[in-house]
Amino acid sequence: MLRRFFLALPCCLFILSASPVFGEQAILHLGIAPFNSPVTLFKTHQALQQYLEQRLQRSVRLYTSANHAAFLADSLNGRFDIIITPPHFGALCLEHGYAPLVRYRAPMPVIFVVRAANGIKTTADLRGKRIAFPERTSFFSVAGVRKLEEIGMHADTDYQMLERPSHAAAIIAVTLKDVDAAVTTYGPLNQMSADTRAQIEIIHPEAGENTPHLMTLARAQLGASLIAKIRSALMAFPATDQGKAFFQMTGYEGYAPITARDIRQVQPYTDLIRPLAPLKPDTP
Repeated sequence: MLRRFFLALPCCLFILSASPVFGEQAILHLGIAPFNSPVTLFKTHQALQQYLEQRLQRSVRLYTSANHAAFLADSLNGRFDIIITPPHFGALCLEHGYAPLVRYRAPMPVIFVVRAANGIKTTADLRGKRIAFPERTSFFSVAGVRKLEEIGMHADTDYQMLERPSHAAAIIAVTLKDVDAAVTTYGPLNQMSADTRAQIEIIHPEAGENTPHLMTLARAQLGASLIAKIRSALMAFPATDQGKAFFQMTGYEGYAPITARDIRQVQPYTDLIRPLAPLKPDTP
């Protein structure tokens, strides 16, 4: 069923255009995974966009896709020059025409959110409950299912799995009492309104290894020189006023290099979506 889901997806893009101050030939297309609404994504990343334009002397345009599966298809089909992508997609993209830049430094644990004072205190209390997951191919949908399986809970048998289009939509479903809980992580939660955050409580699953955070990659076709300039610009971003505001707002804590250990950690999740990935026509 998931394979049919992938094949039926349109590669629909929402675009925030930058003013072509530096000329059309110099435009860089920055794709951001749709873990939040396009408006929120673009507002959050506007400071990064403007910073990169000034550092690289190139226009930067922000894009996202209709959903995670479409974003992976767009990434693999070369629609973006730079991507901010979930780590399981990132590992696959590194195999197919992308070069590593950086990842966010913050830990990225699986958490469950529930309505405040509703009596759910542990993951075991989620048995028999309705749980909202972000899109089925998103990292935290896959990771959330695996986390619950670790304590002997399986979808459709021990809990009802309800898909929502994004982390934000899953969290909002909790506040509206449409579901009992939602799978997410701190990044999307930090970007929700204070009013929304005040209505929920966080359940931390039993201790487990945190996976690497969102990765930023560049298409290898940009060339080694430009990729090095982009990487250098990103590493300097956290020390700027724009960068300090960005990382305070998002909770991403700065940048770290992408390591071989990072890729090994996410490989089990990448392997789950690998057979479904819409690879480029010229990729074996």
